Amino acid sequence: MKRSLFFLVLAVLWASPSSFACDSCGCSLARADREPFFFDFNFEQQVWHKREVGLAHPLHEEGHDAHDKTHEEFYHFTLGMRPLPDFTVLAEVPYTVRHSIEIEDEDHSGERQLSEGFGDLQLTGIYRLLKAGNHFLGPLAGVKFPIGKTTGRNKQGKKFEPELQPGSGSYDTLLGGAYRVQLKSVTLHGNVLCAIRTKGAQEFRFGNLFSTYLYADYRVNPQSQFFKTKIGLDMTLQHERKQTHRGVKVKDSGGTTYLLGPEFSVQGNDHLLLFGNILFPVYQNLGGVHQEVRFIWNAGVKIVF
Repeated sequence: MKRSLFFLVLAVLWASPSSFACDSCGCSLARADREPFFFDFNFEQQVWHKREVGLAHPLHEEGHDAHDKTHEEFYHFTLGMRPLPDFTVLAEVPYTVRHSIEIEDEDHSGERQLSEGFGDLQLTGIYRLLKAGNHFLGPLAGVKFPIGKTTGRNKQGKKFEPELQPGSGSYDTLLGGAYRVQLKSVTLHGNVLCAIRTKGAQEFRFGNLFSTYLYADYRVNPQSQFFKTKIGLDMTLQHERKQTHRGVKVKDSGGTTYLLGPEFSVQGNDHLLLFGNILFPVYQNLGGVHQEVRFIWNAGVKIVF
């Protein structure tokens, strides 16, 4: 009965409607286990389909919320601890670097721009409510605090738009659930996240965002004492509602993105884990002339104390 209830609740979570979500790094939540204290560093790069300046500038002149990002880097720093046997708390802050091309100022059209700084602090708690062997399912909740930089300026001294700032300036609420299912040599684990956004800097509000992460890992050498290796498949679905600026909906925002790709991890010993993945968009249905992503890759290390 307990096992049936576990899989029933898991199915409900996986089928949650795409109504809102979260822009946090869901992968660090998925790596949280039962360690008493750990540090997780993850480097993430997002590579975008670059726009031709000659085509992007007219979009801006026509009133579209158009950008020309080339790539973005996120240095995610996460500290985790387990104050109670079934409860884990994580604190994560990213250092963000956004590369883009100037398309608004015609006199400087085509110049490369750089926006960088620390992003917002996110505190998250995960409680393992339902447990059965190596399986678990439980709720998670968190709060994002607006400590990130929101005053970045381009080379001409003009303040970057909210989408290009490292921080948001808003207090956001995070709700969802995390899970793990052990099927012999295969482990399924991940989370479902919903972020409810509020108005932040420049009277801009990012759309509520729903995201779900599923990781399927296969243990290559489970009997090894050192360098235990896993290979697998990562899947993530994100759906964002429309953004608003000064109370008006931004038509070139929101939409759904589904990413899929291979991943690996190597556990050197009980205290060290190396990991990486690369994700490609399988499906993108974005609002208006929203810029599309080409691929995303991650690499990092987790240290258990």
